[in-house]
Amino acid sequence: MGLVSAFALFASTQFGVAQEVKVPYVKEAAAQARIAHALTEGSPYDIGAQRFAELVDVYTRGEVNFKIFPNAQLGLEQATAKDTQLGLLEASLVAINNATQWYPPLDVTLLPFIFRDREHVNKVIYGDIGKDLFEGYREASGMRIVSVLEWGDRGIMNNVRPIAKVEDLSGIKLRLPKNSTMIDTYSALGANPTAIDWGELYSALQQGVADGLEGPPQGMIDMKFTDFLEYYSYVPVFHGLAVILVNDAWFQALSEENQQAVLKAGREAGEYQRWISAKSHVSGLSKLAELGVEVNVVEDVEPFIEATKEIYESNRDRIGAEWIERVQKAGLEE
Repeated sequence: MGLVSAFALFASTQFGVAQEVKVPYVKEAAAQARIAHALTEGSPYDIGAQRFAELVDVYTRGEVNFKIFPNAQLGLEQATAKDTQLGLLEASLVAINNATQWYPPLDVTLLPFIFRDREHVNKVIYGDIGKDLFEGYREASGMRIVSVLEWGDRGIMNNVRPIAKVEDLSGIKLRLPKNSTMIDTYSALGANPTAIDWGELYSALQQGVADGLEGPPQGMIDMKFTDFLEYYSYVPVFHGLAVILVNDAWFQALSEENQQAVLKAGREAGEYQRWISAKSHVSGLSKLAELGVEVNVVEDVEPFIEATKEIYESNRDRIGAEWIERVQKAGLEE
């Protein structure tokens, strides 16, 4: 039966009951999978996850189906990453700082001011550096990075004072993820960093356990930190990447055709999400101001760069000098 005949029969009825006719191009769902993330529905994270799931459905013609669990329904990021490694969960979308524990070279992406701009990011993640780095990660962790999204340029939000110069960070209790590179960076800048789980952060800020945190403008709005934090200072110490991790054994069990479909969907979803995120950075600063937050943009970041140079030296052996050099030079040789 041809395509025309199949579609013509789709709406036919027998005894008044609609009869479904299978269209061979549309496949039965053979691989059901879950993808977890910790942010709110409608956030740039969630938009990226939705795009990934939709494209996987398209490119596998319905054979692989992802269901999304936002708002930390399946656990906080480090927990879902661990569950993905163990095969208890098929996939997890996490900030890259919650994925590096299995492979220290991945921390190269978290060195302060390592990226010049988003074009530099693209050169790294889509070139030989990203290919080599992510393959090393797969071998070390048993998880495959199938998409690179972003949390974005992470400015500083707090309720003590605006941050215009390095000295303004002195003594501020700043929440950082449980990542030594990030914690050491803000220690070098004079802050008093404290590692607090994301799920406990809202109450920690309310109770004064921390004076603030670092993150992108839209992320501060999505999490309603504007309810009690007064100042947002845009100094992008980190460009926060995020990754979709899939259990590699689960991935390898897919057909070769579906493996390529998942990778294609991941690449395209990442590009789309990072564009949405970039636009949210542009609009996010004005939205913060509209919500009553005092916003300032730090124009001269050189003193911040100078103050954090020691982080490169102290992490050179752990991360690998060759990775640092490769990332720093990416795009400059062209």
